[in-house]
Amino acid sequence: MHITARILALLVAALLAAPLAAQTPYPTRPVRLVLPITPGGLQDNLARALAPELGRRWGQAIVVDNRAGANGAIATQFVAHAPADGYTLLMTSSMQASNDLNPDIKGAPDPTQELAPIIAPVATGNILVTLPQFPANTLRELLDLARANPGKFNYGSFGVASSSHLDMQALADMHGIKATHIPYKGGADLLQALLGGQIEFTISGLQSALPFVKQGRLKAIAYGGLQRSTVLPDLPTMSESGVKGFESGGWFGWFAPAATPRPVIERIAADVAALITTPEIRDKYITGLGFDVLNLTGPAFAEKFKADRELYAARMKKLRIGSF
Repeated sequence: MHITARILALLVAALLAAPLAAQTPYPTRPVRLVLPITPGGLQDNLARALAPELGRRWGQAIVVDNRAGANGAIATQFVAHAPADGYTLLMTSSMQASNDLNPDIKGAPDPTQELAPIIAPVATGNILVTLPQFPANTLRELLDLARANPGKFNYGSFGVASSSHLDMQALADMHGIKATHIPYKGGADLLQALLGGQIEFTISGLQSALPFVKQGRLKAIAYGGLQRSTVLPDLPTMSESGVKGFESGGWFGWFAPAATPRPVIERIAADVAALITTPEIRDKYITGLGFDVLNLTGPAFAEKFKADRELYAARMKKLRIGSF
């Protein structure tokens, strides 16, 4: 009886230890971080700042792999079809992660089925800007002026169905404004068009427009975050300016192939979260550039992603983009 009990205890201990023995430490080789944009720019710079710091924590190289094209669909598809082992990750924006909602973008996988959200480390609000000589100085003045002059003004965006397009058109629809939308190939082209007088106003990424605002070449009207920006603390938010609860902005998020083991996802999320809250990373690469530390993981990130997708889909449907 004593021997039987001892054998049983040994069997139980072996069974309990088996899952631990079967787990492979992560990571044991270099990790690829795929970006849907060309080198340079804010998203790429942030990734390249985080990669070596995370690599030092892991004792493995983090290789940044730029795979631009199809508005992010090429990179998203590449990661979605990669082995689900945590060694191929995607860092993308809230809009690019929702490319499948735009029927005009071919080949974009459904991220809710083919990708697993890991962490949204940072967020940023957009900024509504005009030229210094434009007669409106507040969001309310701009909306009133545009409503009183139907069809007179042009506004730009960095692409059809981009956040700058969907959000500006949403503002126009809410206030009965008729203005002409002119899409550009990206944020740089958009701001050059504004500086050149081809358009009267636009919603732009904060970080892209900030140097021109500080130089006095552009006038900031309102900030799209729900809280004021740390780099433009005197600029009121859109919500403060009479459009209660209105938000224009986005986040950068990390994703893995859908079947990636949960312990691997949790390890990545925990280490990235720890990294972005260190003062040297936070102050230099996040808050110092006008980003906000978001640090959403697990169900909170999944819920935020779901809510944003529903908002984008509703705005695309109203504009009849693609087959909507």
